[in-house]
Amino acid sequence: MLKNLLLIRHAKAAAFGTEPGDHGRVLCQKGMNQLDRLSEQLIAANILIDRALVSSATRTRQTWDGLAANGINGTAHIIEELYLASAEQIEQQIWLHGQEAETVAVIGHNPGIAVLAWRLLEKGSTDDLVASDRIRASFKTAFAAYFAVGQEKPKLLKLLDPRV
Repeated sequence: MLKNLLLIRHAKAAAFGTEPGDHGRVLCQKGMNQLDRLSEQLIAANILIDRALVSSATRTRQTWDGLAANGINGTAHIIEELYLASAEQIEQQIWLHGQEAETVAVIGHNPGIAVLAWRLLEKGSTDDLVASDRIRASFKTAFAAYFAVGQEKPKLLKLLDPRV
């Protein structure tokens, strides 16, 4: 049963990809560095991922690959429908693919990831008002918002930011 949800915006991507269009954009060096720091933060916070739902875009797949290379475990599912998905579409994919896992990570794109994080904050609670304000202001690349979702109302437990 799903208890925890980790919403991750992909790490910083290069302006132009190896393929025409947005889908093939790769991570830049800054994005790779963000993944090293985010991995350290996830490990320090003892956040264990059972299942990762990953957009099919190159930059989101590279984000998961970078986390996995740094010791973040979990079973990854590449899902085409998460590419540039709305908050509603992300929720649908969580419902379809994440209900059997305890902790699910979704690696996706703005605005969908940011809107879903905002909605969870609006429906729920947090003890960290600074983190809540930061999420509402701008859900930056490689941000990871960790929510408890197994109770009546979601609760923001932690905001991870590789810039800190």
